[in-house]
Amino acid sequence: MLETSERRLRMRKNAGVLFTVLLLVGLLSVPLSSSAGVLKVAGSGGMISLVTELADAYMKAHPETRIEVKQKSIEAKGGIIGASKGLLDIGMAARNLKESEKSLGLEVHEIARVALVIGVNADTVKTPEGITSEQLCNIYTGKIKNWQEVGGVDRPIKPLTRPDADSTKVTVRKSVPCFRDLKEPSEVVVMPKSKDMFRALMNTPYAIGLTDLVAVGRSGGKIRALKLDGIVPSPETVRSGRWPVVKHLNLLLGKKRSKEAYDFISFIRSPEGQAIIKKNMAVPVGGR
Repeated sequence: MLETSERRLRMRKNAGVLFTVLLLVGLLSVPLSSSAGVLKVAGSGGMISLVTELADAYMKAHPETRIEVKQKSIEAKGGIIGASKGLLDIGMAARNLKESEKSLGLEVHEIARVALVIGVNADTVKTPEGITSEQLCNIYTGKIKNWQEVGGVDRPIKPLTRPDADSTKVTVRKSVPCFRDLKEPSEVVVMPKSKDMFRALMNTPYAIGLTDLVAVGRSGGKIRALKLDGIVPSPETVRSGRWPVVKHLNLLLGKKRSKEAYDFISFIRSPEGQAIIKKNMAVPVGGR
């Protein structure tokens, strides 16, 4: 038994090392430009669309600066490593830093908070309007398998999830007590990236999954957010603290702390930047 436990521990450590190596490989695939006025940005997939829109608006007003937002997720850990090692000008992390990461010397700029929501395929899941935390956990353990069991149509539920290391899943586990140690059966399909979950929820009949209000707003009505325990997910309930599952969207500055990076963050905090964040159903943080 002891040998088995030790072997599992070694496997977890090896997996962690491999994950870090793969993140660094992803970082090194970011086009590195030595020309002045170019900002390289990468990290959490759930921040890509919003930061890209902010970058496009900034570059329109400041054509002398080019902001390259990597359109493939390297996750929060990749953004943190990249910024701390100087591989990125700005890292993106859709979560707060862990205790072990606070010693990396990163400067954290929280730009927005957004409701992490339980999304469903809007074309096929017309009811219910919401579910309870207990029902959510029972869906993800396989105890509830049919929409009819929660007030919907008589059709099988198709649950979609995110990897355990992803900031979305981490936030759900921290915020929904019954989800904390929940074991998902093999029938729950893992969506590796935010964009995979986004596409699957839009195109999979009777699907349910973990996403956020930014994605719901960008789905053109194809994804519907459920109430949780009677609370509507919205910027207002995030702002008031009533909505329990919230993602913190952070930009990280490490070794590279250029004037261009600070100017971009200052733009995000300006009325124009705040308006873009609000349009995306998120709550701006630190506006001026």
